Amino acid sequence: MVESRKFLAYELQDMGESQKLNILEEDLINTLEPEKVFILVREDLRRIFVWKGANSPVKKKFMSSKVARELQEKLMRNFGFHHCKIISVDQGDEVQEFLDAFNLESMEVREKLPDMIYIRNSEKPEFKKTKVFSEFHRRFLQEFNNELLLRNSNIFPEEREFRINEHLKLKLIKGQTIIYVDEKPFHQCKYLLLNLTQKDFKNFEHIDSIDEAFQIYNKMEKNHERDHAMIDPVSEFIGHCSNLQAWYEYDYDLRILHSSLSIPLLKKLALLGDNKAIIRLKESIATRIATKNFNTIIFYLNEEYLELFSKEELEVMFQEWLDDNINFTFMEKRRLWYPLLKEMSERGISRAQETIKSEIINSLKEEKNQEYRYLLQRGFYQLLSLEDLEKVYDFVPEEDKVALRRIESLILKATLKKRMAF
Repeated sequence: MVESRKFLAYELQDMGESQKLNILEEDLINTLEPEKVFILVREDLRRIFVWKGANSPVKKKFMSSKVARELQEKLMRNFGFHHCKIISVDQGDEVQEFLDAFNLESMEVREKLPDMIYIRNSEKPEFKKTKVFSEFHRRFLQEFNNELLLRNSNIFPEEREFRINEHLKLKLIKGQTIIYVDEKPFHQCKYLLLNLTQKDFKNFEHIDSIDEAFQIYNKMEKNHERDHAMIDPVSEFIGHCSNLQAWYEYDYDLRILHSSLSIPLLKKLALLGDNKAIIRLKESIATRIATKNFNTIIFYLNEEYLELFSKEELEVMFQEWLDDNINFTFMEKRRLWYPLLKEMSERGISRAQETIKSEIINSLKEEKNQEYRYLLQRGFYQLLSLEDLEKVYDFVPEEDKVALRRIESLILKATLKKRMAF
């Protein structure tokens, strides 16, 4: 290993570069300033901490995860570092692992940014040391233990209801567990049973989430247990109740439920105005968008998840895309890039409108007939200003009479609209 230091520190710059700092660990307490974002590497702990000051710019906070992943790959590739887990740390909301790693105490936040574009992580508690359930819920679940004798019975257990909060509850109806959101059945896969032996547990000692546990389980040549006969209806209902109650009491912690259930549930709750759900959902979506997984982003776009974000948040999340740093195939443009540009343009993001104009002009200049006709047919030209339409018109081939007539019509409408505004 060329780099033998166990501790490395980097400061995130305005344009996304990471500047290495020559400091010792004991100097860290005097280095962490509220206006800055730092990436701190502890190779001996297999950890990379991304520390975000309470008053640091929104842009830096959103970029920090991406920069940390790039740094991680660089350290592994060039200096032989081990794979380190990336942990997000907010000033004033520091996880205990970070404080212990650098022998620090939680830093007081005296002043916060007036905007709420960036959502801070809430502290992730130690599960084993915290009492999860209220006494009421404990008594409710304990009563169900008496019904386990129905395991071998053909009679359905008595209908029961378990309320989590004002929007979320579960019902046991004819042996089936049903989740209700705002008094309406929520139809989503919620059954996940891992059939483990005692020897299997060593593989799950360091998991951080149910998603991670499921990934490990799938690699163990075991099948996802879908046989509901392995567990009786009452026990299954108790399991769902306890899982959802813990998920809610830990501020919808995404580690507790599988993402196939937690993300759709969060969307429903967010649309009902649940602030905790909004925070968690936006945090999760922003993290996944940073990975540039096109299929995931297409899903968020088609399912209208991006409507939860302000135009400022969208512009920050897709800044690199708007800077023209990503190459798309025409199919990727049709499925993802063009619909995303249209969404951002309609939300008032001027850079998206400029990008649409560039896409149209480039497709005409490079004679990509399929692209410019697609944009014309799907209404993208209508997003352009009068001045932009006049520029685009000059690039349309003379033989394409249909395109010329459509643009002429749009220019006429834009001209009339402009005159009526005076």
